[in-house]
Amino acid sequence: MNTRKDRLRSLFGGQAGEDLAQTSALSTPPRPANEAGTKRATPSAVKAMGLSLGALSQEVEDARRLRDMLASGEQVVEIDPTALERSPYLDRLSDGASNDEDFEALKSSMAEHGQQVPILVRPHPDATKAANGIFQIAYGHRRVHAARELGRPIRAVVRALDDAALALAQGKENAERRALSFIERAFFARTLIDHGFDRSTAQAALAIHKSEMSRLLQVAEAVPLRVVRAIGPAPKAGRPRWLALGDLFAKDSGGITNEEIASEEFRQADSDTRFQRLFDRLKASAARKGESAQQKTDAIADGQGRTIAQLARSGRVTRLTIPDSAGEGFAGYVAERLPELYAAFAARGVSEK
Repeated sequence: MNTRKDRLRSLFGGQAGEDLAQTSALSTPPRPANEAGTKRATPSAVKAMGLSLGALSQEVEDARRLRDMLASGEQVVEIDPTALERSPYLDRLSDGASNDEDFEALKSSMAEHGQQVPILVRPHPDATKAANGIFQIAYGHRRVHAARELGRPIRAVVRALDDAALALAQGKENAERRALSFIERAFFARTLIDHGFDRSTAQAALAIHKSEMSRLLQVAEAVPLRVVRAIGPAPKAGRPRWLALGDLFAKDSGGITNEEIASEEFRQADSDTRFQRLFDRLKASAARKGESAQQKTDAIADGQGRTIAQLARSGRVTRLTIPDSAGEGFAGYVAERLPELYAAFAARGVSEK
């Protein structure tokens, strides 16, 4: 307990830290004793305690970061969230509550407790926009969206950042707070490269090694951005499944993909389900095409060269198809004669023996 109190005191400093440490200590219930002198906590109690400690740790971390900002001499200002534009470097595929199951909790927290940590912005690199008071977000896009919905100003630190510094700050914040999904990281890497950053800068922004950068770019090349935007972050899908989706998409002329992402069922599903729906449809289509490619079809013609039937062989199965153009009732006639034809075939086999 003393260690925890000391940590809180050191992070907050002075009486505030002591008060929070005392509050934390008082909020921890004593363990009642049973006949043996101890009682083990129930799983639900342990889970609740874990959640409480996790929230406390996040609050402590937020307070530390705010203290560091203030100690460095940076001033926190309030800005109208409508005067803020997104970073030019695509990272998140969420937009407010869309594709972000934690957004409503963030908005509720800001509504009840206010904004705990300022966002980071820079004056807009476009001189005209900068003159009109427009800023560009380095990080804090989710908090800005929540502030817009709440109709509140956003607290921000304004810092002069070049493009590289903006990308590095954006990547560092993503790593420390709500982590990007695999496909979000892949397209963040792709965006940085497309904007002219060298690979070392992109790797630093994502805090990854060279081999991981290659894997991210491989997936970003395989799946078109329009498809990724339609699916969303799909946090449960990793590199192998995204690569497999890219291979399946390459075999599709676009019809199945376009039909699926335009369907109401697809749009109403969560991001992981949208990924699975498209994956399953493309996989089934590829399987059917593979079966068709393995089939060998022979046309049967009459004396005038007209096709009256087709034999399609696939594995150990042969299918006879008779088109309507062969004549009305011809298929039924053939069906009636099949027992007779088979008997003749079988008899021929016996005589040949």
